[in-house]
Amino acid sequence: MNQVTTGTSASEYDAWLASACMPPGLVLQLLDAFHDPQAVYTAFEQGDRSIRTKIPQRFADLLKKNGCEQNLRHLRELMDKHSVGVLRMNDPMYPDELKKIREAPVILFWQGDIHCLQNRMLAMVGSRAASYSGQKAARKLASDLSRQGISIVSGLACGIDASSHQGCIDGGTPTVAVTASGPDIVYPKENIRLRNEILEKGGLILTEYAPGEKPAGWHFPYRNRIIAGLVRALILVEAKIRSGSMTSVQHALDQGKDVFVYPGEPDSACFEGNHQLLREGGIYFTCAGDILSDLDWLDNQSAVRHNSDCSATVTADTPEQAEVIRALKPGKLGFEQLLELTGMDPPSLMSTLTILQISGRIEALPGKQYQLRYQSNPEG
Repeated sequence: MNQVTTGTSASEYDAWLASACMPPGLVLQLLDAFHDPQAVYTAFEQGDRSIRTKIPQRFADLLKKNGCEQNLRHLRELMDKHSVGVLRMNDPMYPDELKKIREAPVILFWQGDIHCLQNRMLAMVGSRAASYSGQKAARKLASDLSRQGISIVSGLACGIDASSHQGCIDGGTPTVAVTASGPDIVYPKENIRLRNEILEKGGLILTEYAPGEKPAGWHFPYRNRIIAGLVRALILVEAKIRSGSMTSVQHALDQGKDVFVYPGEPDSACFEGNHQLLREGGIYFTCAGDILSDLDWLDNQSAVRHNSDCSATVTADTPEQAEVIRALKPGKLGFEQLLELTGMDPPSLMSTLTILQISGRIEALPGKQYQLRYQSNPEG
């Protein structure tokens, strides 16, 4: 069985192969044909026609440039200096969840504790130019989840990412940062102290980019597929409709992951992306317990809410709300089922569901389903 590659004498060939930023499918083809990066390098250097025909010229030019002995030695020195490990797709530590995604990275570079990938993980994403309330909410939520043994995965950007990582550290569980540059490149510079603290507290820096690779604009949205791919579900804390965070959301949805959405401030443009997602069926939550309950990750299963305990205590303010509550009394239902049972049109139903969620009377579940929220009986 292959072992995790951790700075061995052959690791510079992994870095060499990754340095061309080729599509993962092409890298897989090369490794299927030649077994490992060192064999790919040997065939390439010897002018093997079978490999030359597989690699488009723009990638071949980069590999040729980076493949001289001087550059290989530089890659080796960078990996040794920064304690960079290599994780290939066929290594036993490579997360099964990540293998399932479209264009899963074939070679990953890491610093820190690779065993973090064995933890239960949730992603938290949001705006770089985040509001104070968004950053405060992100740090508290991450801390609360961390105290339950959840590792938070984010992108080490300013704003929500940084608050999420810091909150996870506060809670005592290591955090995972997926970056859009080589493992030796600190970006953004403002987060160098946070990056160091992540490593000092047993966390992990993870990237598909080779040492020396500087961040480029297209790296960030492409990187986001890894953030979503590592985790059970993704949490959107704060985002405008057009933002990089929404690409993370889209990756999560494409991968079939649940997306939890913090409601934020209803009249704030900073949360317009959140509000749109809630209208489209994003999962509303107010605290870490909501998320853990919906994912069946509560250690105390008696704390999971059941509709049978609360159906009689949920009140309505409008006839539309009364129809929805009545329909949900027997148990959880999907949006289409609610349309049929209530006779409401889709916009009215979605508006009613949103109001009931915000007021805490119902909750959204994975798969666009809804149920009544537990409310304690004041006499019990």
